[in-house]
Amino acid sequence: MSEDIMEKLQAPFAPDEIEWRVGSTNQDKTKGLALAYVTNRAIQNRLDETFGVFGWKNDFKEWKGTSQLCGISVKQNDEWIAKWDGADDSNMEATKGGLSDAMKRAAYQWGIGRYLYKLPSVWCKIKAVGKSYALAETPNLPDWALPKEYKGTKTGNKSTGVEPGEQEGDKPGSTPFNAVEVAKKLFAYAVNKTTLDAEGYKMFRQDLVEARKIATVDDREWTEKDAKIVQAELLKLKK
Repeated sequence: MSEDIMEKLQAPFAPDEIEWRVGSTNQDKTKGLALAYVTNRAIQNRLDETFGVFGWKNDFKEWKGTSQLCGISVKQNDEWIAKWDGADDSNMEATKGGLSDAMKRAAYQWGIGRYLYKLPSVWCKIKAVGKSYALAETPNLPDWALPKEYKGTKTGNKSTGVEPGEQEGDKPGSTPFNAVEVAKKLFAYAVNKTTLDAEGYKMFRQDLVEARKIATVDDREWTEKDAKIVQAELLKLKK
């Protein structure tokens, strides 16, 4: 793989593409260690920009009933190259949290967001959110952890304050839904797996779980409205 591609994959993200979680806490639960993660949406965009919409894919496997494995494959010289990693299911929305974290870790195998491991340890004020804790404030990112020529805020996203794998805006219908991009991925999947007839277009209705894995729609569940939007976009692509 070329140095140019690796440089694109490893480039820092804008602060609004970073989420913060609470790691360790002090004894009186007033401060917590701030941990930075790249959002799954940002990972997908980075892969799209580097390899094209049809140039990468992800696969998920359950492991021992309590963990999820994710493999991110990229196409190089007509050959698919995969790197895998995994994560335990979270305590909140277990499988979904495991899928989200597994994809983040698989992305790190490709160098995406790996620079975040080099961030200095910062303790911040925390607040109780249900049975968990969130950062009351998020730290500034150092200049070396920002995109070149970036001039915006350095504080990043506010803390999610939830178990690993959960993100604010993950609830159905609460995040932007890019039907065109999803349709393109489903279209490519149909080309590789079945003929483009009526049955092929029912694929995402009959097996929404598989379709969601292929399309990776912002880590959220599909709705009937989503399915109708994608169906309309697929019909446009067929013409």
